[in-house]
Amino acid sequence: VSPTVVGINVIEVREYRDPFANFFGNDPFFNQFFGSRNYKQEVKGLGSGFIISQDGYVITNDHVAGNAKEITVTMTNGKKYNAAIIGTDLVTDICLLKLTPEKGETFPFVKLGNSDDVLIGEWVIALGNPFGLFDNIDKPIVTVGVVSAKGMNLSVENNRSYRGLIQTDA
Repeated sequence: VSPTVVGINVIEVREYRDPFANFFGNDPFFNQFFGSRNYKQEVKGLGSGFIISQDGYVITNDHVAGNAKEITVTMTNGKKYNAAIIGTDLVTDICLLKLTPEKGETFPFVKLGNSDDVLIGEWVIALGNPFGLFDNIDKPIVTVGVVSAKGMNLSVENNRSYRGLIQTDA
C-alpha cells in the first residue's frame, strides 16, 4: 500500500475577531475611523491520506483539509497534484478529495476493508507522511500498535463530536 499513501499540504483561510472589539461594541463612529475589527489569515497545514481509486480519489481527515482553500497532494515519488474537496463529514472526521491527473493517468489505490471486522487486540499498522517528509524520503513512515477499543465516542474542540471510533495506539 506504500505507493497509495500521500502527503497533503493545505492553505486555509481563518477569520479572527479583534480581541479589543468588545470594548467598543458595534459602534458606527468607531468603525468609521478604525474599520472592521475582523481579519483573515492564511494558515498552512499538512497531513496524510491515501488514494482509494485509480481515477484519483483520496481520503484524508476533515481536520486536515475540510476548510482548505488550496490543496496540494504529494505522492511518494515526489510528484505533486492539485486536489479539490468533493465532500467532508465532521462527525467521522473524513474528507474526500479528487486529484487532477494528467490525461489518461491512473493511480495506485488501496482496497478498503470493513471496519466491522476489526477485533479488539488485533495488530494494526499505520502509514503516513508526518511533517511533510515526502520531500526528503520516498516512503511513508510506519508505526504499529493494537486496537484497544471500538465504538468510542468523543467530544472535542470546535463543537465536533466523533462517534463510533476505533481506538488504537499506532
